[in-house]
Amino acid sequence: MGVSAIGTGPGSLSGLAAGNGSPDNTRQMIQNKLTELKKQKDTCENDLRTVSDASVRASVRRKLNGIGERISNLEKRLENMETDKSKETGEEECQTCKNRKYQDGSDDPGVSFKMPTKIAPAAAEAAVRGHEMEHVYRNRAKAAREDKEVVYQNVTIKHAICPECGKPYVAGGVTKTVTRPKQDDRFNVGLEDPAEKGRNFNSVA
Repeated sequence: MGVSAIGTGPGSLSGLAAGNGSPDNTRQMIQNKLTELKKQKDTCENDLRTVSDASVRASVRRKLNGIGERISNLEKRLENMETDKSKETGEEECQTCKNRKYQDGSDDPGVSFKMPTKIAPAAAEAAVRGHEMEHVYRNRAKAAREDKEVVYQNVTIKHAICPECGKPYVAGGVTKTVTRPKQDDRFNVGLEDPAEKGRNFNSVA
């Protein structure tokens, strides 16, 4: 299960221009930085779960707080850029898109968006993808704890059209993980596998 949009807010999926210094290029750079910072945040949160040394944990917490502040500032900057863009083009702000929030619908208490959270439209796709990667990493860790192996993982980002303004937006995401118990080859030595029977040519002189 992943995060889903609730309420109302656009996730503009329009193409990003590649011109240096252009607003679209700046937005893309900010989104890339947000993705990088959220990966760093995931690493720090994982360190907090695994490190026992008090001084190291304190250092990780300080780093985590700094990363969280930078993420918040960049998301606000993106939101301001979207507001400025609307003013320049004379477009009226869509209230459905403006008020859209995202919330995780899974039973995993260790992931983000457990409470409804508003995300800047331009940052929605990166934020949702980052959230789904939390599920990917945590599902792998859970499989390892349970002595299972991951045989399949897939992340799907869902999109939809706003019923008010007609713009595309990120509607949420879903992570699918399939696991199975690890095979213990020690107990298969010398046993015939029925599935292999008849596949090899055997001759007796």
